Amino acid sequence: MGGASPILLNTHMWIWANLEPEKLPPNLVEAFERDDSAFGLLVVSVWETMVAIEKGRVATAASPESAVRAWLRESPFRVIPLDAEVAILSRTLPFDHDDPADRFIAATAYSLKCPLATADDRLRRLNCLALFS
Repeated sequence: MGGASPILLNTHMWIWANLEPEKLPPNLVEAFERDDSAFGLLVVSVWETMVAIEKGRVATAASPESAVRAWLRESPFRVIPLDAEVAILSRTLPFDHDDPADRFIAATAYSLKCPLATADDRLRRLNCLALFS
């Protein structure tokens, strides 16, 4: 990714990229085609995807573990870890909801000063975020 900040994918964008790429916004697909290494995925999205598959909200032919491991192996996206600053920001940014995964994802985008690719209206309303659009 070089010195540039990544474009951070929200969890649903990573799921769509793997299962339903036709749902991705055309400009995001174009950006993938230009430089798929310019994207990042928060480690919390890996966990959130596992939970979604386990609860049946996302259907895969493989087990949750096998599906997610395969997606990670095949993915050009850098997995971004959590840190203390993100933990603090996740509780201090002006959220209008309390979804912990969304809070960590938004706080990471804010901390890294990178755009967030999301279709989630609650995250899109956070004025402190740069959105990929």
